[in-house]
Amino acid sequence: MQEKCRLVWCPIALFLLLASRALAEDRFHIGTIANRGSFAYEHLRYAIDRWNSEHGSHTHIKFSIVSPIRYDNNYEERMCEIMQQGIVAVVLSNEEDEQDAQLIKSMCHYFNIPCLSLASSSLRDTVSDFVTLLGPSRGAGARATSEFLDSMRWTGFLLAYQHGTDLEELSPLMQYKQIADTGGRRIHIKVRRLPNNTDDYEPFLKHVKTRLKQTNIIIHSNNITVLYNLLQQARGLNMAEPPFSYVFTNTDLSLLEDFLNNMYGASFHCNITGLQLVKNDPMMKTQLALTSEAVYVAGMAIYRMREVGLDVKGLWKWLNLSS
Repeated sequence: MQEKCRLVWCPIALFLLLASRALAEDRFHIGTIANRGSFAYEHLRYAIDRWNSEHGSHTHIKFSIVSPIRYDNNYEERMCEIMQQGIVAVVLSNEEDEQDAQLIKSMCHYFNIPCLSLASSSLRDTVSDFVTLLGPSRGAGARATSEFLDSMRWTGFLLAYQHGTDLEELSPLMQYKQIADTGGRRIHIKVRRLPNNTDDYEPFLKHVKTRLKQTNIIIHSNNITVLYNLLQQARGLNMAEPPFSYVFTNTDLSLLEDFLNNMYGASFHCNITGLQLVKNDPMMKTQLALTSEAVYVAGMAIYRMREVGLDVKGLWKWLNLSS
């Protein structure tokens, strides 16, 4: 009889042990206003899965993603919807335009909800204890490119950009060096906008080659597909040979490494330079890496708060009620 009691007690004890561990593990909600299936949504889902698998067990902190059910609502209504589900943070991608992003940041500030923004900082950003900017500062890519040009000793270049809103970010390049800073050399800079709503860049490239007669070209586009099409079509126009040189401000150019290294029959014999913000093996898109960093920041913040004895969920409720 005593042996039977022991046999019964073992599974009960195991059950209670597992139950106590489950109770000790908290699940928190991280919000996004992105549409399901969008890059921003899938990046956040991946980042949350990565945190849960790599850090969930030893921190006893796990996350789940919260997004709006109705995507035909405006951004204010989307924010109201996800805030009602007890989110501890909002991850703001760079897919939203600046006006909508500012609205979301102001709502996070007003309702005391931490906002982790992946977009570059803007001159219009207001200082808030509840908004953390994880993306590079506005114009950082242009400043890095400007410093790189010091070693190239170019006498001039073409700066091609994709959107009108890019000009603020590119200002360090458009104001590149006074004559006194270049040993008396005068730098000639031409600025042109890339054709939009098309995959055919041949007319633009022909104009650069025959009319502008520029061989030093800086391309600014956040769309990696645009860069691929430009390079592919430049090769067809013999613009992938010396004396042509290209600099790309996109931090994901390394994702085209196989294409550039002739694995798919391409042939590039000119200088092609790009920036890289995140070094990861295997290679990872910058936005995906920043999203993973945002979730890690949220997770470690909660973990540190627990270490000093703060009731995280209670604190979040108090902050929301006091707003």
